[in-house]
Amino acid sequence: MSNANFWQLIDQQCHENNFTNFKGISFVSSIKFIETYLLPHFSKITLILGLSDNGQNSIGKRIDQLLNKRKNIIEYSYKHPTSEFTTRLLDGSLELLFTKNELIHTKFYQVSNSQRYAVFSGSMNLTQAALSQNMEQLILDYGSTADPLFQSYQQLFNNNLQHATTYINSKKLAGYLKAKDTEELQIHILHDSSLSIDNNLNSDKKDIVILPAEEIKKYREQYSKDDEFKKLSEKEKLTVTQAITLFGDGGHKRRKLDTIGRDLYTLTQKITHQDQKQNDETLKINREVDLFPKPALFYNNGQLFQAAKIGNNIPSQVVSSNLTNDQLKDALQLFCDIVHEYNTYKDVGEGWQACDFMLFLYESPWLWKIRNLYELSNSNRSREDVPIAVALIGQGRTGKSTLGKKLAAKLIGAHNFLDSGMLDSKNYVNGKSNINMTITTTLSDYVYSNGPVSPLMIDDVSPDLTTRTYFERFIKEVTNNRNLTHPLPTFIFTMNRRESSIKSQFSLKTEMMRRLWYLSFESTFSGNNEKREEALNSLFNRANDDLFKYCQVKLAEFFANVSSADAKEIEKDYLYPIKSIIKIALKKFEIYDQIDKYFSENYDYSLFVGRNDWAMLINQAETGKDIIFTQQNDRLKAQVNKQLFNKVSDSTARNSGSMLMERYFQYLPRKYHISSQQTSTGFIIDIKNFDKWLGNDTLMTKYQNSDKVRAHQQQDAVIQMAKATTQMTEMGKQMSELNKKLMDQEQKKKHHSWFGNFFHK
Repeated sequence: MSNANFWQLIDQQCHENNFTNFKGISFVSSIKFIETYLLPHFSKITLILGLSDNGQNSIGKRIDQLLNKRKNIIEYSYKHPTSEFTTRLLDGSLELLFTKNELIHTKFYQVSNSQRYAVFSGSMNLTQAALSQNMEQLILDYGSTADPLFQSYQQLFNNNLQHATTYINSKKLAGYLKAKDTEELQIHILHDSSLSIDNNLNSDKKDIVILPAEEIKKYREQYSKDDEFKKLSEKEKLTVTQAITLFGDGGHKRRKLDTIGRDLYTLTQKITHQDQKQNDETLKINREVDLFPKPALFYNNGQLFQAAKIGNNIPSQVVSSNLTNDQLKDALQLFCDIVHEYNTYKDVGEGWQACDFMLFLYESPWLWKIRNLYELSNSNRSREDVPIAVALIGQGRTGKSTLGKKLAAKLIGAHNFLDSGMLDSKNYVNGKSNINMTITTTLSDYVYSNGPVSPLMIDDVSPDLTTRTYFERFIKEVTNNRNLTHPLPTFIFTMNRRESSIKSQFSLKTEMMRRLWYLSFESTFSGNNEKREEALNSLFNRANDDLFKYCQVKLAEFFANVSSADAKEIEKDYLYPIKSIIKIALKKFEIYDQIDKYFSENYDYSLFVGRNDWAMLINQAETGKDIIFTQQNDRLKAQVNKQLFNKVSDSTARNSGSMLMERYFQYLPRKYHISSQQTSTGFIIDIKNFDKWLGNDTLMTKYQNSDKVRAHQQQDAVIQMAKATTQMTEMGKQMSELNKKLMDQEQKKKHHSWFGNFFHK
């Protein structure tokens, strides 16, 4: 069959026989290829890859494979802990092996179930070039697993398997993922790799790679010479220095390994840095779609479909859900437990934010329809009142990425949520103008693709992206289109907010905050570390997309026939559809009370952002100069002068007094009626409303402690004392007069009594 499509043949066999298992032997492949073409299609994958070519540099290539290739896989899982690649390695449904001794050059691919099989064998490796460019040859055999031929294929695979060792087992990988940073991770990898090398030629341990001491000795001696070492490429120099560090003069493994991990890390960083410039020039993204969510959901004729997993050869399927009552209850309890985690294990509870984020996440594929409903309604609601993105903003280690990337990916079944660093290569191709522009163009490419509605998530975005003119123009272009929109996706950002950094300033413009929903995650986790870690790991283990699929089916039913009553509720709250669906389900199992307080009103970032900044600003203000207290319309007001902002400015253009004054004015939420107008000299704020926003008596206390108020208080005290003294004097006079009257009356009574007695006698 000339010009055959390998995946089409695979699809045909799998479709006809329901094959779910894949066993393969390939000389080369890549993480990207495995993740793109194999993982979405097969529930169990065992893949053996060739180690190195025999020859003069065989030992060098094996050391490179053992240390650096293996390190690349572990680092990928560390940077993408929620990717399907990592998840499948951890649960054992993906096994990657490489040859530990002889060269393996076999190309063999078997798909099967318990009764049937199909085997492809020939010249083709599992690479993009082999699939699309090279002239390759394959033979396809298929039949029953009871056939003698199948047993021969099994023996062939097992023979190769006996000569292979695992790249990394699931237990070790789980340990590596606990490293605090990439430096610690690399040190552990290099140190552990050195322990897995054995010079015992009789070793039959499965996870031991045999490197003959005599070959290592010759390799060290040849390339340790300066003239030979200089001839090597940077990559080969790295392997030589690693060999010298790991092995002694005789080619045997060094016994003292306590510092080898750090030594190797230092050497690796030094040599890699020297070669970085050359490597950067070759960095490219093959396809724009590689950055988009996988698998993608798209909308068509009132329903959501999950896109094809391999090429375009598998029909897309309607998103469905057939949960049992127990499964649905478990999914709902997971929802509540995540909210509880962010409310209980925080110095200041942030369950409200966590709950609203998940509601947004689950409703995101349908938000474009709500924007259209707003546009058609007779109310003053506008399509711009439905945000196109949600940003989790806060300082480091507050759980933003844990919720917004790691948990969110599992909750909606996404396999490739992005780190901002993954856009660096595209940024380089664009001339490294700036990463914010690259992110904006990537978002634009995705939005204007036809049909997808899966949210695109980018972790660790610089907050000042929102202040860029081109980003604001892009957001408004998408949301302001007065024509009814086609299906549109949403975005998810996480942003680190550092007060000392210029790049931490984000847009507080009203027109931006209605389009981008900010959720604050400022509070750190508290309590017992072990218990908190145990609780978080439990959430990760339980997290799945069961509730997401359930909600998509229910939302499809909801939007198929929106009643007038529902339309009115949606006008009040764009999250009403998802709240209604989840609320009904929660009440069914009598667990709604666990999170009911978060359903009454959506989180409003404008009520919280800037409160700490304002509190610190007021504490630095000097009464009578920076702040002047006045009475207006029977209300106590504070006039905040520009000189206060000049005082806290760092004299940079971005943080000038005028810019700071503008920023602090924008901090004040309009719904609290704190200040209505700003001038070039400052603005006036209502003290009672301001303190209501802050949740304490910050400004009132400042007023009460002011010199003017104290003077008034002292004057009032003197007046009150004088009044009291006068009152006491007056009371004394009155008492004296009263006593005199009483004495006179007593005397009269005595006289009357004596005269009466005398007369009687």
